[in-house]
Amino acid sequence: MNLHALRIFTNVAKLGGITAAANKMLLSQPAVTIQIRKLESEIGAKLIEGKGRGIQLTPEGKFLYEQGMRLFYLEAQIDEKLGKFLAKEEKTHIASSYIPTNYILPPIIARYKLANPHIEFFVSLGNVKSVEEQVLNYEVDFGFVVQNKIGHPDLQFEKIVDIPFWFVAHPSHSLANQTISIHELSNEDFIYRERGSSTLDLLEAFFYTFNGPLPKLGLQMQGLHESIKVVEAGYGMTLAPSYSVTEGITNGKLARVYVEQAHIQQSLFICTRKSDIEEHPFIQYLKGHLNALN
Repeated sequence: MNLHALRIFTNVAKLGGITAAANKMLLSQPAVTIQIRKLESEIGAKLIEGKGRGIQLTPEGKFLYEQGMRLFYLEAQIDEKLGKFLAKEEKTHIASSYIPTNYILPPIIARYKLANPHIEFFVSLGNVKSVEEQVLNYEVDFGFVVQNKIGHPDLQFEKIVDIPFWFVAHPSHSLANQTISIHELSNEDFIYRERGSSTLDLLEAFFYTFNGPLPKLGLQMQGLHESIKVVEAGYGMTLAPSYSVTEGITNGKLARVYVEQAHIQQSLFICTRKSDIEEHPFIQYLKGHLNALN
């Protein structure tokens, strides 16, 4: 495949038009169009279609764009890492979802950084999907996600630790520190997470498994921290990872509500590319200090 033509095509797709790509790459519009047509002829499929003043990718075009972007991300990463290697500089880029970033990784990263002060760390926060995309596109070295459903043909997920999830309420709540049935829980005002949240998926799966009606929707909050703060203020109940509420329970700001048959958990996974050959030194360090996660 002609990589020059592929690079032009990915720019056209990314910028949404031939004119924009031509201006960015300092080429004439006819030159860009010719390269696109040659690429389509080479692979035997139409890649773009006109749509108003812009373009629209065909299914074949979307596939080739995604793969091409990964290829050029990898190219950029090789250049960067080679330059850092020759300059004796090291950088580690991590993508992580909310729970690992806020409750699990900080002490591990701190210890690793103290032992390796020359290594620069960059940690980006995102949801599970964005973490996977960053790993796939070679934008980061690896990622951390908490979820109960995993699977991508180009990624490898290695479970590190299970994270319990607890029902919590304000200590003054009538059900604080009580053991109740799932049907009793259904009658309570509940703080729901936003649609797309893995915690919301976990809550719905739990009630579906035990054939119980979902709790009453009291509030819907975007964000784990925000949901917990509402409960600490005295309203409703919520489901949260144990790491995020242990301190609040110890300090008397929260109390557990025990539900019969409720053994809810998700797992923390390291997300890496299947094409990666060597295990990153930080992952090796993490595995050697798993007791800090328990």
